[in-house]
Amino acid sequence: MLLSLLLMLIASAQAQEGVITVGLQFKPMVPMKFIIDEPIEQSDDDFTSEVAPRFGMNMGMVIRRGLNKMWSLETGINYVQRNFEMTTRHAALPKERTMHYRFISYEIPLQALVYVKLTDELYMNASGGMSVNFYPSNIETFDSYRIDTTVFDFHQKTIRHSWIQLSLLANYGFEYRTKDKGYFYIGVSYSRPFQSIATSILSAQYNRNPARMDHPLKGDYLTLDLRYFFHEKPEKRIKK
Repeated sequence: MLLSLLLMLIASAQAQEGVITVGLQFKPMVPMKFIIDEPIEQSDDDFTSEVAPRFGMNMGMVIRRGLNKMWSLETGINYVQRNFEMTTRHAALPKERTMHYRFISYEIPLQALVYVKLTDELYMNASGGMSVNFYPSNIETFDSYRIDTTVFDFHQKTIRHSWIQLSLLANYGFEYRTKDKGYFYIGVSYSRPFQSIATSILSAQYNRNPARMDHPLKGDYLTLDLRYFFHEKPEKRIKK
């Protein structure tokens, strides 16, 4: 029965053969660590700190090329903003100190898509592939706090592990195709870098007594995908 269902889905698969489609996308981003894990604490010399990923965003342009009646190829370029929150505690602090910062990257995905036709206008698709990610720079933030003659200084520096890395991509969604107003798409995606993307280093001082805590950043995330593809006509084949 499972084999029969699979054959039926494959038979109903329909890609846009001979069509190059250009679209725009906006993908609100939820870090996986935000969903399944608690932030990892680090301690040094009575200081305790933790780094928690926050909601981010992924947006850009997508280009789709129909290869045949079943498969399409998709690429593009995206701006990716990961947001983080670093919290530091010390017994002499009346309350914890928090620094917010963002880590920017640029993503070039390459995915293969297969379609299943549900109605004349509604299609389901699934895709998988990889992305090339570029990390342009390291980032730094600063904070300080004074209680009478007591001074706390905090310095956060996030150092990229490499300026270029690869990530695994997977996607699932639904697409509504109109005849002359383009295509509307909603789905979910998962991105997982093959290694940690960076390390956030906290240097803290309490009356010039230094402490250091390192926090590796994994960088994997889920997105809600919202896309719009402009209407395009099939390419005309050149007759020999």
